[in-house]
Amino acid sequence: MHHIKIMLSRLWQCADRTRDRLLFPGCDFAAWVTQEAAGFTPEQGNQYQPSTNALPQVLRRFPITSGDRILDVGCGKGKAMALMRRFPFGQVAGFDISPALADVANRNFRQLKLRDCHAFQADAATFTGYDDYNYLYFYNSLPKPVFREAVGHLEESLARRPRCCRLIYLNPVYHDFLVGDTAFREIFRRRSWSSWFTYVCYEYRPG
Repeated sequence: MHHIKIMLSRLWQCADRTRDRLLFPGCDFAAWVTQEAAGFTPEQGNQYQPSTNALPQVLRRFPITSGDRILDVGCGKGKAMALMRRFPFGQVAGFDISPALADVANRNFRQLKLRDCHAFQADAATFTGYDDYNYLYFYNSLPKPVFREAVGHLEESLARRPRCCRLIYLNPVYHDFLVGDTAFREIFRRRSWSSWFTYVCYEYRPG
């Protein structure tokens, strides 16, 4: 099984590089980066892998306007943010624990001439600045203890500033925690042949 996963990951990376050369010329999105190479530990986050190109199909399900703001938690090199910028969000922002990865993301955005799209360095375990956002995006970039902390900070923001909030989650390994231990409920699922490529969308409504 381990050898099969290695083979699939290599095929995935190869296919991503090919697609991204066409979709994002001059950008560095596709190459995976280990925690050690990115400058953090496995306890702080998972290795960087780019989001899939199916994200726009998921975002089309929502009535996005310029009044909406989205935050990518664990943005890595910013591929998901570049895809989000195709939609009329008022702001697209993201953060990563690795300053090096956030720098790569911002270089990619400059190469693509994307406006209102910015990545910054922050630790999801301690970040609390969710008040300005009503859409959140998570890939499986966080270990479970850090994911719990991040969602806890998000819930504190929703209690402090009540609003409808949608959470988009690729490879939802902590789905049971979200629907069982938080006020978010599942509203949509885009299935794939592998959980690696499955998107689940959740919604929080105050009151």
